Amino acid sequence: MAVVTINEVLGRDGGGLTGGLLGPAVGEGADVFSFNVRGWAVPPEGAEIAAFRVLDGERICAEIPPNRPPTAAGERVEGAVGFEVLVRAIELAPSFAIEVVAVLADGSLRSLAGIAGTRQALAVPREPALEPAMITTIGRSGSKWLARLLSCHPAVLAFQPLVFEPRVATYWMTVLRELTAPKSYLRQIHTERWDEPRWWLGDGAVGLPAPVELGMAEWLGNESVRQVAAICQERIEAYYREVARRSGETEGVRYFAEKFLLDPLLLDLTTEVFPGAKELILVRDFRDRLSSVFAWNEKRGDHGFGHDAEMSKAEYLVERVRADAEDLIDRWRKRGDAALLVRYEDLVLEPEATLGRVFGYLEVEADEAAVGAVLELANQQTELLDQHRTVSDPVQTIGRWRRDLPADLAEESNQLLAPLLEPFGYS
Repeated sequence: MAVVTINEVLGRDGGGLTGGLLGPAVGEGADVFSFNVRGWAVPPEGAEIAAFRVLDGERICAEIPPNRPPTAAGERVEGAVGFEVLVRAIELAPSFAIEVVAVLADGSLRSLAGIAGTRQALAVPREPALEPAMITTIGRSGSKWLARLLSCHPAVLAFQPLVFEPRVATYWMTVLRELTAPKSYLRQIHTERWDEPRWWLGDGAVGLPAPVELGMAEWLGNESVRQVAAICQERIEAYYREVARRSGETEGVRYFAEKFLLDPLLLDLTTEVFPGAKELILVRDFRDRLSSVFAWNEKRGDHGFGHDAEMSKAEYLVERVRADAEDLIDRWRKRGDAALLVRYEDLVLEPEATLGRVFGYLEVEADEAAVGAVLELANQQTELLDQHRTVSDPVQTIGRWRRDLPADLAEESNQLLAPLLEPFGYS
């Protein structure tokens, strides 16, 4: 069975662009976690094609300048240019739809074709004993407190959640993405330019000088990819097994809790490598988060969370806060019932009921006694939490935007963020 199967190829009306795809064709497959897209195009009159790009929604999967002579019909068309680019299927959804576009010299895009297909799951050949409890959120939303609460349950492990923000899973998933790129794994066969500092990641890589015999390129792009995924999965789990051993928390641990970047590709890859992963999408009123960012930066005498020194508060609202909010709601809608939405305000005002829902979702002990024990333990250590807070009482952080933000910025926040606040239940 092919790793990748192409189900549909559609031509596009490219706004004056002429051309088409030469491959892949409907029904074609690939035995590796990648496939080539090739074609040709003629730019609109008076324009020039600077590059060809493969898009998965708005994400750029691959991009390359015209890199080969046009073939087929393109050979007979004046001004035609050709291209061939490799698309990494590991970074596509199991059922995917991508678009091939030409990038003109002025930066505008012209659609050339659409491609729809399917790919096999990684199907990592080992079953982990520990699964991630993924905290998906954006900064200043209460993630340290949620990680602390989770770590106080005997079935959940976290490493110094009030001190660090461990990214063990993010680290190894990034390693997986790099080492499963064909330009990287093929360096094992052809090491030209090995003197490049990052030659093993494919820096400076050139095309192979001859076909690879015995099907070894296919093995590297299929079985080896799955084995690298297994190694990365095992390394993540090994770290937390060692944390459990050294802390004496080996009995009944089922999850490790970590905060994750709001990177859909990395999040999806993690849930594929760890099929039993649970995702907690943590949200906080974006207006209060805005206030908290400003207060934190003032407390630290620094600029963080994307609020650059030269950026006004209004610009930060428009350019960063809204984008973060849109990304978070997109993630929630995509995951649906597979993830659990947790509101920071509920954690503060209704901790017992909220933690009961969280632990019930994780399918661990969630009765009144278990929740009470977690809260008692979590609240014993407050000094580290105080260092991270900008007000002493968490209840005061709810609705703080009304007193913290200038009136004009508060009004603009209401208008700009209303469509993103309402789905999460904020007025």
